Amino acid sequence: MITPTLSRLSPLRRLPFWAQALALCALFAIAGVALVDDYGVGWDEPVQRQIAIANADYIATDATDRLYRHDYRYYGVAFEMPLLLVERALRLQDTRHIYLTRHLLTHLLFIAGGFACGMLAYRTLGSRWIALLTILLFLLHPRLYAHSFFNTKDIPFAAMLAVALYLTHRAFRKDTGGAFLLCGIVAGIAINLRPFGLMLLPFILAMRAADLWHAGSAERKRILLTSAAFLAAALATLYISHPYYWENPLRLIEGIRFQSQHPSLTPNLFMGDIYLADNVPWNYIPVWFAITAPPTTLLLGAIGCAAICWRAITRPLRALRHRETRFGVLLLGCFAMPVAVVIILQSSAYNGWRHMYFLWAPFCLLAAVGLHHIANIRIGMGIWKIGARFPGWVRGGNPLHIAQRTLAYGATGFGLITTLTAMAALHPHQQIYFNALVDTSAPGALANRYAMDYWQVAQRESLEYLLARYPDGALRVWPGKKSLLVLPQNARDRIADSDTPYAADFYLWTSQWPYQLPKPNPQEAGFYHPLIKPRNITDKPPIYSVKAYGNPIALVFAKDAAAYNAAYADIAANGDPLARAAFDIYAYDNAL
Repeated sequence: MITPTLSRLSPLRRLPFWAQALALCALFAIAGVALVDDYGVGWDEPVQRQIAIANADYIATDATDRLYRHDYRYYGVAFEMPLLLVERALRLQDTRHIYLTRHLLTHLLFIAGGFACGMLAYRTLGSRWIALLTILLFLLHPRLYAHSFFNTKDIPFAAMLAVALYLTHRAFRKDTGGAFLLCGIVAGIAINLRPFGLMLLPFILAMRAADLWHAGSAERKRILLTSAAFLAAALATLYISHPYYWENPLRLIEGIRFQSQHPSLTPNLFMGDIYLADNVPWNYIPVWFAITAPPTTLLLGAIGCAAICWRAITRPLRALRHRETRFGVLLLGCFAMPVAVVIILQSSAYNGWRHMYFLWAPFCLLAAVGLHHIANIRIGMGIWKIGARFPGWVRGGNPLHIAQRTLAYGATGFGLITTLTAMAALHPHQQIYFNALVDTSAPGALANRYAMDYWQVAQRESLEYLLARYPDGALRVWPGKKSLLVLPQNARDRIADSDTPYAADFYLWTSQWPYQLPKPNPQEAGFYHPLIKPRNITDKPPIYSVKAYGNPIALVFAKDAAAYNAAYADIAANGDPLARAAFDIYAYDNAL
């Protein structure tokens, strides 16, 4: 690959690339430290911590009942256990300190994934500028950036897959047992985090088989030994890092089946219609990916995919023999194969495409390939075509070529700046980012068509509003327990998370809070529309709303006791007597 002239002229070239990439990532880390306290707690985060505690108790005391009966016992704890160990090593007791620490460490792992993408782009394309831009492409995805603070389920796997891809390239480049052993260990950790990590095994072994096919008799033994070391390291790491598999490794099959067909009836608002998680349309993941990815990366990734497909189709033998070409096919497979599997198997899907955030790392690397092709394409006649035949040092200095690369890098940089501007405007709710493929100008347009803050992270802002508006006395809210975890102690002391709606004074709604209706059919899904005024428990507009793109993503209602009691009396008078506790839930779930 030809190193761009811009890199030759840059004073930064005196530094090794890893130092440049590390400096860029350090800037993001500093920003993360400054912003970590702006984000709330995700709906699933306390559950993830409890999974780690159950595994830790099992390791320490052989408490099998607690682990074996846990609803999420199949989920790996390769990241949750280190988080718990840090928490206990620092002797953190206050929930605010616990969750802020978790958020910061998760964000740092996300940045490490960006560093791995940059290193891999540099090794495969040889361009410092493209590699640095690749880091930015990975880190400046608004949704992933927000999730990198409160999502310890999907972000760690997305970052670890990026690290695994880099170590895979390194292993094939060095071709030593130690390199493949390290690659296997990281692959095992990736599989622990998500079963989709298993795709690394056949891909890497297939590439190794291609090496074996073209190798001489003297090299085949080394190839077989390094392949065996990789596979053994991956399986051993998976077994050691997942306590639930210790007594019976075959539970891995059960765990893969559970996580691939997760039994969930979660309703999904998608393109204006509501679908249950096990019955979403085939294009659910592709559409969510397309409408929430930054446009610049989306375009470059499409070009990179097309370039690799064209190269593999027109030169299939070269694709088998040339390692860099094969690695491009590996990236394409890591991006396209999981989407195809979900569509073919009709796997459950909900909460947008967060379960497949790991697609972002290979896609950013495909975008780097696309940018490389744009910056180095040769078109036309005359000087442009003749210049392609000159030696590298002459061709790199061609003024037209310099202008071409400057334009390509500048356009990419401009796209990143627009994405960063959108992130700043949405802060700290980048998790509901949509790109220009979706109409965000009409008020309520998004709320009528797509799920917004499904993890209710914006509830933290609702609680902070109540604390500011009512500076004295206790506040009874329902629900708000998870959002309280990251607030200061004095704030938590003032807010009581009521057990039932009847005991609450304020209700924290998200603009779309899906519930399963208890009547008349458990399979039916209820949906809260942000523009419809709740009845039964309140007959007044919200006293506060958190908005994005002009759409409310979190609402605060003050309870109207008279309306609530009237609704209770109405139900009782019409032949459907309910206990007060039962009515609390019934009235709330049917409030709209």
